[in-house]
Amino acid sequence: MNMTTVKQHSLKIALVSAFAFGATVMSGGASAANNATASATATVVTPIAVTKATDLVFGSFYPGATTGTVDVNTNGTRTVSGGVAVASGGATPSAAKFDVTGQASAAYTITYATGVTLTGPGAPMALTQISDLTGAGGAATLNTAGTLTAGGTQSIYIGGSLAVGANQTAGAYSGTISATVVYN
Repeated sequence: MNMTTVKQHSLKIALVSAFAFGATVMSGGASAANNATASATATVVTPIAVTKATDLVFGSFYPGATTGTVDVNTNGTRTVSGGVAVASGGATPSAAKFDVTGQASAAYTITYATGVTLTGPGAPMALTQISDLTGAGGAATLNTAGTLTAGGTQSIYIGGSLAVGANQTAGAYSGTISATVVYN
């Protein structure tokens, strides 16, 4: 063999050896790698919703020479005070009812429209709202929290006190009340 052939043969052996060594190191490194996995999970909760079932109705009444109020409790009973007197006929008084649905047993908060007035042909009449979650009556404030039942439901009953001016102008008056609910 001549010297060029020996050099080429030695070079081939060196390259094959380097390749084999690299493959051994690489395979040894790959077998030393450590790997782990984890699950990714998510739970989508039933959205909370509120719908109106019944309007707040004060019914018909007579204004007097002095100011007064018409009150509708959360159980729908109506009382009057001051110069106001009950008028026969007209719509039957009732508390507003809002039905809440969502995730079973979930807690939520309630907010209400503020500064509500009933407007019509005369001076606006201010409404002071009250609420409860049973419709049993006796409410004196606004209930600001609730917990849905195991079936994912609950109702909000809203009543209130309507401030009637002295000699309030006769006619139909209306306004808007609202209940907004969000999960805690």
